[in-house]
Amino acid sequence: MDFTGKSCPVCSKRFEADDDIVVCPKCGAPYHRECYEIKGACIFSELHEKGEVWHDINQESGSNTTEENNDDLVVCRYCGHKNSPDSIVCERCGNFLSAHDGGEQGDYGSDDEGDDDPMRMSSPVFRAKKFYMDDIRDFAIGIKKDEDFDGVTGEELMNYVGTNELYYGPVFSSIKKRNMSRFNFSTLLFQGVWYFYRKQYLTGIILSLLTVLPPVVQYFCYSYFKTDELWLTAQEAVASGGYASYRDYLGWIFANCDLMHGVLMLLPLALSFIGFAVTIVLAFCANRNYYKRAIKKIKSIKTNNSDKSEKEILEIIRNKGGINQGLGIMMLVCELIITVAFTL
Repeated sequence: MDFTGKSCPVCSKRFEADDDIVVCPKCGAPYHRECYEIKGACIFSELHEKGEVWHDINQESGSNTTEENNDDLVVCRYCGHKNSPDSIVCERCGNFLSAHDGGEQGDYGSDDEGDDDPMRMSSPVFRAKKFYMDDIRDFAIGIKKDEDFDGVTGEELMNYVGTNELYYGPVFSSIKKRNMSRFNFSTLLFQGVWYFYRKQYLTGIILSLLTVLPPVVQYFCYSYFKTDELWLTAQEAVASGGYASYRDYLGWIFANCDLMHGVLMLLPLALSFIGFAVTIVLAFCANRNYYKRAIKKIKSIKTNNSDKSEKEILEIIRNKGGINQGLGIMMLVCELIITVAFTL
């Protein structure tokens, strides 16, 4: 069949005699091969459901329309229908035309996957989401998609975060604009588990060790000294409240213990204090460190994948960032088991 002069429903360009054309086997709609491969399927799914066949919209509107007048028509960026220049919404699918929704004319075929479903596009809820939710989302998280954050865009940064944008968006915006961060209570409560959850494994290992070492060391010290009279005396005094404060306890150790006894008695207490101090410091720095890590990782991904498209790079960023929920839960369970096992 000769489709010369008819329009491709994706790019809206007229077919020429030497164009590589493919035809939908169900409805007969013609496409440039490249356009069809971009969409991945025929866009007229409603025709397939109804058992109808494709017909040329231009012929329906009048085949005697001149090329000059066709250039004045407004092409719907969602279904490809050509509307009169004074149209506000598409006569076919009901979506706002690009001249009224802020989009660029002629970018039909480049929108999000699934936006070519006519039933979905005709929904007022979908149209409200499409044209207003992006602005609401940007306002809520405090970051615009094209906003620069030390060499990466807001969209790239939020793709790396993956979840909990409503928390990290305002935090990262504050770090950039006012150099002010926020205390991270998740780090205080879950310590190393939060770092594993956010794929910061080295810091997570350090904090997890500081969490489980005090009870483990306490257990082995007790096993080593369980028959030592000095150790038993100290433990009985601690259990009975014989020391008014840690200062009294330290004074007793220095007065009655040799170096080995003193170190082993103080080690669990020292490790607990170090772990708590490190946790507090990191809770103040966690968001800022996470922000710097995200920027560094995104820049590295973009540098190492410069030959890929923007969509492919965003997909890589999402995979490298985000969360590791399974590992986070596993580490939490392990910490609880070790702590309980060596404390009881």
